[in-house]
Amino acid sequence: MARAHRVAVEVLAVLVLFQAVVAGQSLFGDWSIELHGYLGNGSFALGVVVAVLAVAAHLGRIQIIAAVALSTALFAQVGLGYAGRTVLGAASLHIPMGVAIFGLIIFMMTVATMRGGHEAPN
Repeated sequence: MARAHRVAVEVLAVLVLFQAVVAGQSLFGDWSIELHGYLGNGSFALGVVVAVLAVAAHLGRIQIIAAVALSTALFAQVGLGYAGRTVLGAASLHIPMGVAIFGLIIFMMTVATMRGGHEAPN
């Protein structure tokens, strides 16, 4: 379970980074912003899986709190994304929230690497 959690976090890091690329390309290139939204919804779903795996694998307090915080932030991020279509204030929060989410994911990857991806002792 700990390995599945680590892989899910790594995949989520790639998804979040790719969302930034898609957003940039939709603003300054010719890509559709719809892909950004689909990836965001998928990232939220994967974030919930990450939280469930953290709890199921008994990864420890720090990793569980980080995973729950991540899924909560992803939920808020999806809401900001949808609201940002019509409310500029929500759109202005969407970008820094994405940066914070990416930072949290990198933190989670670092903790998992330091622990060696092993489950916490019972």
